[in-house]
Amino acid sequence: MKCVYHEQQICNSCTLLGLEYNQTLQQKTQTLTSLFPDAAIGPFRGVSSPQGGRIRAKLAVSGSLDELQIGFFDDQQKVIPVDQCPLHHALINDSIAHIRQMIQAARLVPYDPGSDRGELKFVVLTCSPSHQQLMIQFVLRSKEAVDRIRSLWRKMTETERQGIVIMSINIQPARSSAISGREEVGVSEQTMLPIRFDVSDTDNRDLLFGPQSFLQTNYEIATALYAAARGMIQSSGAKRVLDLYCGIGAFSLTACSSEQSVMGIDNSENAIACANETVRRSGLSNAEFQCRSLDCTSADQLTNSDFDTIICNPPRRGLDAASRALIFAIHPPQVIYSSCNPATLQRDIAELAAKYQIVELYPFDMFPFTPHFEVLALLQRKAVRSW
Repeated sequence: MKCVYHEQQICNSCTLLGLEYNQTLQQKTQTLTSLFPDAAIGPFRGVSSPQGGRIRAKLAVSGSLDELQIGFFDDQQKVIPVDQCPLHHALINDSIAHIRQMIQAARLVPYDPGSDRGELKFVVLTCSPSHQQLMIQFVLRSKEAVDRIRSLWRKMTETERQGIVIMSINIQPARSSAISGREEVGVSEQTMLPIRFDVSDTDNRDLLFGPQSFLQTNYEIATALYAAARGMIQSSGAKRVLDLYCGIGAFSLTACSSEQSVMGIDNSENAIACANETVRRSGLSNAEFQCRSLDCTSADQLTNSDFDTIICNPPRRGLDAASRALIFAIHPPQVIYSSCNPATLQRDIAELAAKYQIVELYPFDMFPFTPHFEVLALLQRKAVRSW
């Protein structure tokens, strides 16, 4: 992949860009093999082309209104100007010039952490390749510019709104590099971005994502990941599926058909609202999503804990103790675990080893030309004995 920012040593975010693409997959395979030397590892699913696959961009902003710097933080917490990243989807790169105009029109002065002045910290762009639409989130220090952004939205033409369908404001008052805060202020009437992942020939639906929803960042690989999970569900004959850390329900709503009933649990109100709106729009009667903390959830609190499959997709830190306890309490025949951190995956599988064994690991190149990747693990319940 050609990247002028890397060639000019402006940006070194893609630390493996000096290698041929197949070499990066070999290196990642070696990492996974070293962590799981005795496990069966499926072929590494790579991208057909690294360029244009990333559908979310979290862009830092610095400088002044006249000399905007849009890009990424380096290890010194300085913004490297990269506004045309070759990994980003064309919808994102093509919007940058318009975003600059919006920032200037709304007088969103970039935030300077040194002086603790200014308002605009980040611009988060999410695109829907399936619908050719964009969601924009302005991350601000305070609400000082909220009215100006709302005025900006009202003045947008219908043609502009056909491309940018959602605009939102996140308030992040902390003097830090943390990207988002807890408070979200809606600007547009539409608040959820539809994205369709075609995982089957007959049973696909739009998933809905809000500004703070977790999103698998590479569209092609996310589709392959969900399709693989669907294959596991359908081939196993599963009937009742529990989706832990479900987010907007991406795994369970793509992997399960009308043959399975689904319960999803997550502590994000926004994500659960998206999941339940997908259920409503799709007319599904076999799916239910609940906003609850896993720390406060036990098997006997669930409507029916007779699940034969658990899907879990935790953050990089992996499963917490409550999640592992819930898996042990329900003790389903299979666990499908998607992880973006093979080190915490190894730790968790070791914790679950008393009752579960690895059937196979399936690696996916969700983050091309970086050391990171996604792993889908299929775990099977060991033969019943006295525990």
